[in-house]
Amino acid sequence: MRTLDSITPIILAAGDSKRMGYPKALLPFGNRTFLAHILETIRNAGLVAPVIVLGRSAGVIEPTVEDPSAAIRINPDPDRGQLSSIQIGLSSLPSAAQAAMIWPVDQPAVSEELVGRLTQVFIHSECEMAFPKYRDKRGHPAILHRSVIQEFLDAPLQEGPKKIILKHLHAVTELPTDESAVAQDIDTPSEYESLTGESIQTALARFKALRACQ
Repeated sequence: MRTLDSITPIILAAGDSKRMGYPKALLPFGNRTFLAHILETIRNAGLVAPVIVLGRSAGVIEPTVEDPSAAIRINPDPDRGQLSSIQIGLSSLPSAAQAAMIWPVDQPAVSEELVGRLTQVFIHSECEMAFPKYRDKRGHPAILHRSVIQEFLDAPLQEGPKKIILKHLHAVTELPTDESAVAQDIDTPSEYESLTGESIQTALARFKALRACQ
């Protein structure tokens, strides 16, 4: 039986953020960081403790994780691509997990309401994968049933996950949404400013002052 507490979130935060010039997990989003905001959304949606996959910036990101129940895993070579981080997260799923919710840290603006709708669509269907869909583009977070997880674990890194998704299109459920955030990666300073209305420098200065007052 599919239940909310059988879906384990996996937050992907192992990238080097080279184009951004600052660890994306630690970028301000309102009064929280990208990572902290996603963790709050997950918690408010009633999901269980997540797996967080970090990379070379783990030393500065891990101390900021305020959820002591989160499982931290390290990708020693994130240059191998996002699938390598997905595989590390999937290999760390608890035995009780019937599904994994894959959520890249550079998509922090997805709403709690959408996460709730997506989980309910997955729970009340027989699908193997569930994606939000903005216009003609599938996005994240994505939910993978345990029945397909081994295929993701075995997939060659150079191929990525696309071939697996195409193979199982008959068992994919798509949730249409008006939230562009599901399909919008925040990879560059200009994309960050478009999302938040602040430059990175202004946001970091504001965030530093906010923390100093706490």
